[in-house]
Amino acid sequence: MKESMKNQSTIAVVDDHALLRKAVNFRLTGMGYKVIIEAENGKQFLDKLEDAPSPDLCLLDINMPIMNGFETAVQLKKKWPAIKILFFSMQNGSVYMNRARELGADGYICKDASSEEFNKALYALLPPVYEV
Repeated sequence: MKESMKNQSTIAVVDDHALLRKAVNFRLTGMGYKVIIEAENGKQFLDKLEDAPSPDLCLLDINMPIMNGFETAVQLKKKWPAIKILFFSMQNGSVYMNRARELGADGYICKDASSEEFNKALYALLPPVYEV
């Protein structure tokens, strides 16, 4: 295994919009991260986690059917506390951000953020990937 692959950070993308999941996956892969799980809601994500390696970070939407991001975060922190949570939402109000913080989220980024803001939020939680 190449040295760079050993240190490659892994990410789960949980969002109910398939096209957005694919676009974010493409972006993250281009940044050197490895997306190991995609899910369209919290329940699907938690089910997949039972049989898959845990990602280093979960990019988690808030408003999703079946199980929303806040409910998912509660379950994640109970069973997989090492997974970092970066909420990724259209909701930019302080009520949502404060709730995310209360639930132990490691970060919060709005979907309308600039590329630079997106990079900064990710790099704050996962170091940039460099080829060795």
